[in-house]
Amino acid sequence: MATKKTPQGFLGNLTADQEIRLRQMWAIVLRLLDAQALGAAEPSPEPGVNRRNSTLTRTSTTISATAGSAYTEALGKALQDVGVSSTEIRAVRDALTNLTTDDMRFGLLSTAKCDHPDSLLLRFLRARKWDVGKSFCMMLHAMVWRIKIQHVDERVVANGELQALRQEKDTSKSDQAKAGSQFLAQMRMGKCFIHGVDRENRPIGVVRARLHRPSEQSEEVITRYILHIIEMARLLLLPPIENVTIVFDMTGFSLSNMEYAPVKFLIDCFQANYPESLGMIIIYNAPWIFSGIWRIIKGWMDPVIVAKVQFASTFADVEKFIAPENIAPEIGIKGTSYEFVEPSETENDPMEDTGTRDRLMEDRTAIGEELLLVTGQWISAHQSNDQAKVTELTPRRKDVIERLRVNYWSLDPYIRAKNHLDRTNIIRPGGRIAFYPGSETTSDAETAKAIEVEHVEQAQVKVVDV
Repeated sequence: MATKKTPQGFLGNLTADQEIRLRQMWAIVLRLLDAQALGAAEPSPEPGVNRRNSTLTRTSTTISATAGSAYTEALGKALQDVGVSSTEIRAVRDALTNLTTDDMRFGLLSTAKCDHPDSLLLRFLRARKWDVGKSFCMMLHAMVWRIKIQHVDERVVANGELQALRQEKDTSKSDQAKAGSQFLAQMRMGKCFIHGVDRENRPIGVVRARLHRPSEQSEEVITRYILHIIEMARLLLLPPIENVTIVFDMTGFSLSNMEYAPVKFLIDCFQANYPESLGMIIIYNAPWIFSGIWRIIKGWMDPVIVAKVQFASTFADVEKFIAPENIAPEIGIKGTSYEFVEPSETENDPMEDTGTRDRLMEDRTAIGEELLLVTGQWISAHQSNDQAKVTELTPRRKDVIERLRVNYWSLDPYIRAKNHLDRTNIIRPGGRIAFYPGSETTSDAETAKAIEVEHVEQAQVKVVDV
């Protein structure tokens, strides 16, 4: 399969101005994370960038030992310098209430997961049309949402399908048993599942709208389910692929299946907290009653996302975007070949090994701090136009980022509960992905999906695609 060209604005295909804005955003991130306390270089202005678009001003304000917030006057000044309004700065200060610098350093690593940190920042820059201040504020609020509001890592990633099964079986706690049963019911019926890739090599999520009945799960459970699916899909995004395609199969849909709250939550997730994660939305076989619903939903969506929506009435329409052999057999029919593999009682045993988890987490923290240090030096070298230093630091920084990615996959079994994709051998140890497991018996030429990204190749990530 031919390797797709990296689009402009993505890692590996940035204009000179986009590279400058990436470094500007990193400079503000370094202030938020108090990288100077680690010995990172203080950024000075980029050549040719005016004061409003730089983070050149340094104040004497630092985070005190007793501070309850990661917000500092230095951060506020840096945001002011890139054009962030006083109202937005107050919102940043309020968001950081009771969050420390260590919390935010953890938040960055948590939000990045196995992704390239530059790719993470670039998502927000693209989402805010390369406005550095707005991009930073958006990313900050997404990080706070993740670690403070939704507690994604503790409540969703670590407490997955096996936890729900245990809740379901423990009838002594009726509320938890009900929640666990409702969560697993959605997994078992395949209300949403992941199947293969589209013509752009993007993972495909299939949502069968007719299977949703509002009375069958609480708002808390559907929220947990949506985040569970999103976090599953994130692990399938291997460079240069950074987004997914969602097929909403509307076959058999009626008004009894419609519930606006989870749709609004899903839209908010992709627009505010997982930006630039949607490559395309295909709405297949929508009945006429959906037209009125679509007018309401469309009003909640950013025009950029609306432009990614494609309506498909026939399989021929779908085949424009997904090769026919890759279309999930469940689409368009009321039967199903989808089968949920139940959790094993022992599948999450590594999570009990807190000693190994803590050691790997300490390694991750140290690598993260090293990334902040070398990024500060890298920015300063660019700002002083020291090309020799840039040449020296660029591969060093790339190596640190690769070690951070490898560390994630070493840590993964100790912090992430296994899911259906693990049990069906789609997600494999070390971050190897097989979109079509069981097809590896065909020739290597047919099954190997070329990924020409150096930091992926170094780890020998394998993606099977036939």
